[in-house]
Amino acid sequence: MDKNTVVDNFENLPFRIFLDSNILQYLQEYGEYIWDNVETQLPEKEVRNIEALRNIFSFDFRTSFEFAISKNSIKEVLERKDISYLHWAFDVLDYWESCIEMYKNSEAFTGEGEMLLKRLDENQFDYLSKKDKLLLFDAVVLESHAFLTMDIKFCKNKNHLEKRLEIKVLQPFEYWEMLKPFAALWI
Repeated sequence: MDKNTVVDNFENLPFRIFLDSNILQYLQEYGEYIWDNVETQLPEKEVRNIEALRNIFSFDFRTSFEFAISKNSIKEVLERKDISYLHWAFDVLDYWESCIEMYKNSEAFTGEGEMLLKRLDENQFDYLSKKDKLLLFDAVVLESHAFLTMDIKFCKNKNHLEKRLEIKVLQPFEYWEMLKPFAALWI
């Protein structure tokens, strides 16, 4: 297990997770497998991550983790011109907005994410695509603890991103490795 995935106690787990649009796509495409245990043919190179998504959401069903997306997430989904994918993304956005509504007196955000971005020079992230940068900055403003993605190239920069933006960049299998020691309590 990677040293970045080790968590010493439950309270230190990332509980607000920003979902990259590729995660939304996989959740929609393999939703029957992830939520309903319907066997299906999975792409060989992504089996580990899709199985991890299945485990993550089985675990989350009994916990209070938050999964966030943003308006920029919806823009990316719109570009695909797939109406069922768009409906799915709006369902996830509705879920995220209901998480925020549960906080009293706007306690969902401290403003630390916005302050962090103001202190940074955007140019130090020029290796990211414009879309990736927008989603990552949204995740920071939404004070997410982790950015969940299937993008391997994006993950190659995780150390720099985590250091500068104070957010973990994880593939689903890495997040599951963090959750697994606590899963027996809920699954």
